Amino acid sequence: MTKRSAPNVQVIDLEPGLWLWRLEHPHWSEGEDWPEVVTSVCVDAGTERWVIDPLLPPDDTTEVWRRFAERPPTAVVILIGDHLRETWSDQTVWSVDALVDRYGCRTFGPNAFDQDMIKKWGRPKVEGQQIVPGRELPGGLLPFRDVRGWAETPLYLPQHRTLVFGDGMTERAGSLRVWMSPTHEERALPDLRAMLALPFERVIVSHGEPVHSREAFERALDLPPWPATSLHIAAWRGDLDQVRRLVHLGADLTALSDNSGLTPLEWAVNASENEGSRAPGHDEVIAYLTSVMKQD
Repeated sequence: MTKRSAPNVQVIDLEPGLWLWRLEHPHWSEGEDWPEVVTSVCVDAGTERWVIDPLLPPDDTTEVWRRFAERPPTAVVILIGDHLRETWSDQTVWSVDALVDRYGCRTFGPNAFDQDMIKKWGRPKVEGQQIVPGRELPGGLLPFRDVRGWAETPLYLPQHRTLVFGDGMTERAGSLRVWMSPTHEERALPDLRAMLALPFERVIVSHGEPVHSREAFERALDLPPWPATSLHIAAWRGDLDQVRRLVHLGADLTALSDNSGLTPLEWAVNASENEGSRAPGHDEVIAYLTSVMKQD
């Protein structure tokens, strides 16, 4: 991607005390599995003003900075390690550090950051408090364990009846979807269904169209995960035991991935032919899936 001289910044008000802004990620490039435009959230909760997964816009983006000047943020939270984002204007400064320097915010984050990002850009100067699922945050925000098991902490904003996800859910082609994981059936779906006990009315996601209804959330639980099934992932990893287990549970061997239009067997074949992804179990997975498909 050729970096723009200035991003397009969109500010969206959802209700008093809850708004978001959207702009292009400075390091997005063609071929990423997420859209170029990402979302950051600002929420007032009691005496707190939280900023969630910030990607700070340039200083001349007056609407965002005017709102911060009128009521400065008191806390910033990163929901998932790879949402540790730089400021748009200066890729040597993390947005969380910029907010702390400017407003003295407290910081909260996951138990792990993306190590490739840390190696490339350095650790944030500010070491935040670790979010603990189930332990209420200042202002009453409630974090949950990552539905996919990948170090994300979705948040419930009770004052605004809103769920906020980093990557656990995403939007593609107009539909809210659960992002794929190896334990979609065992963990993601039960955890997400448990959230239906909350009186939430909307869902905010970082990637794709940001705001969705409770009804869209319910529909997402009946759709295949995006962009591929648990069987695709197990086949890609060469995990024969997991592949067998999923097949015995009735996994669809003919399911096509959204991004490549390939079956789990084709994912296994592609992984086996790639030096970076080939695993000892791929040959057995390919043989097993081939035999099962012939029986069908």
